[in-house]
Amino acid sequence: MRIIARVAVLAAVFLLPFSLPARSQQPGVDQANPITRGTDVYCTGYIADAMPSTDLQIIGAEQENMKVTFAQGDVVFLNRGRGAGIQSGAAYFIIRPLGEFKHPFTKKKMGFYVREVGLLRVLEVQERTATAQILVSCDTVEFGDLLKPYEEIAPPSARDARPLPRYSEGSNETTGQIIMAPGFHEQLSANRVVFVDLGRQQNVQPGDYFTIYRQTGPAEGITKTPKYDVVQKRSKEYGSDRYEGGEYSVQATNKPLEKIMKERPPVPHKILGELIVLKVENHTCVAMITRTTAEVTIGDFVERSN
Repeated sequence: MRIIARVAVLAAVFLLPFSLPARSQQPGVDQANPITRGTDVYCTGYIADAMPSTDLQIIGAEQENMKVTFAQGDVVFLNRGRGAGIQSGAAYFIIRPLGEFKHPFTKKKMGFYVREVGLLRVLEVQERTATAQILVSCDTVEFGDLLKPYEEIAPPSARDARPLPRYSEGSNETTGQIIMAPGFHEQLSANRVVFVDLGRQQNVQPGDYFTIYRQTGPAEGITKTPKYDVVQKRSKEYGSDRYEGGEYSVQATNKPLEKIMKERPPVPHKILGELIVLKVENHTCVAMITRTTAEVTIGDFVERSN
């Protein structure tokens, strides 16, 4: 499905009218070498602060007597026309709000998850309705899907590659956490889109790079270090035969594990990969994993690495 959608986006570039808003050029960004493709920007969805306040929606289709879902090339009808200011040639995102989204770990309300289903262009306008054609379908389009005015988004460009360390003490920059991925995937790799709990309030901007890491320690993974009382306690009842009943076992370390873990300085983070920010909302952002050194999962941490 991702391959089909990417091809559709490339085709749509030639179909969109020249009257669409021009792409805003970002200083220092080489637009000739984008790191992402169209679907990576337009088909990701986003977490908005509030539910979309649009009443423009799809209410019918040319072949509605034959099918109930629609895709690229299909002609659909909108519930607004000239009286609402709809103009021929205008382009719209097709969106589908799915409800409130909470942070999976802190349970904090992050906003409302909105899927981006596709892109359409108005062909003809009537007094109370409008006729449009679906140019791009990220997924099947249905009656009731809402529309949002089209805004072209410049894909960020790749920076010069730099080696990723296996472990790092961190840069003490802005840190956050991966909280979701489209399709609710949990095991992630390069070229996967993810949602991060950082946004404009943390001065995050499209094109920002973040390192993906996992904290090293007993909490990493699903295994836990077993506790063996004979070795850990080192009581007189478990004294050493070698030293004729002395207080300390020859098998025990100088300090118990709990004390070492409590007293040790911070150990380096395990580096898992890198991601780049694509779109930003107030409290969240959409990013793409550019490369990995190990499998990334929901809940892994990120740290700014610009």
